[in-house]
Amino acid sequence: MKKNTKGLKLYDSLDLSESENEEKLLDVYQKWASLYDKDNDDELGTVSQPNSVQIFQRYLKDKTKNIIDVGCGTGLVGLQLKKLGYKNFDGIDISKEMIDIAIDRGYKSLFLGNLNESLPFESNKYEAAICVGVFTHGHVGPSRFKELVRVVKPGGIICFTVNEDVYKSYGFDDAIKSLEAGSVWKVLELSKKDYMIKKSVKGIYCVVEVI
Repeated sequence: MKKNTKGLKLYDSLDLSESENEEKLLDVYQKWASLYDKDNDDELGTVSQPNSVQIFQRYLKDKTKNIIDVGCGTGLVGLQLKKLGYKNFDGIDISKEMIDIAIDRGYKSLFLGNLNESLPFESNKYEAAICVGVFTHGHVGPSRFKELVRVVKPGGIICFTVNEDVYKSYGFDDAIKSLEAGSVWKVLELSKKDYMIKKSVKGIYCVVEVI
């Protein structure tokens, strides 16, 4: 049987060297939604979701805390959180088609929103945030770390990934250090691990505590 990888091909065809592709990105994710999980498994070998949640659980022991999954997509992070017994996690994504798939994956509430803009939440709403696969080619730059910080309470945890290919070229490395130097957050863990195995891509996995 011929594999249908239309969504993945659309994604690969984008010029993601510029971050002004939001309309194109939204169109791709809308069309990719039904094949997203399969392509991430079969074509990409994506392991960023389970890897992130395994790291996250080391720093957020209380599984009743309120969590926001930013860029939740089809809810692959939610599945991992649910598996580990977390009870109170919401999700937000730019694509309604992705969210429609995530509905049955353990989230209390799901929202439409874009990290390149203000998220539709009051400041200090959540006790933790997790953001997987968002900081990558042409999606969201390091300046938006401040929006994650805004919605997480002081003392709360943020766990995020950065595609290794853009970690230095987009300035994520300097931004992480600068926010720590400015007493915005404290870096608890920073490591490089597998991200997309079948593409031989590593990811930077970071956990910070909001100050």
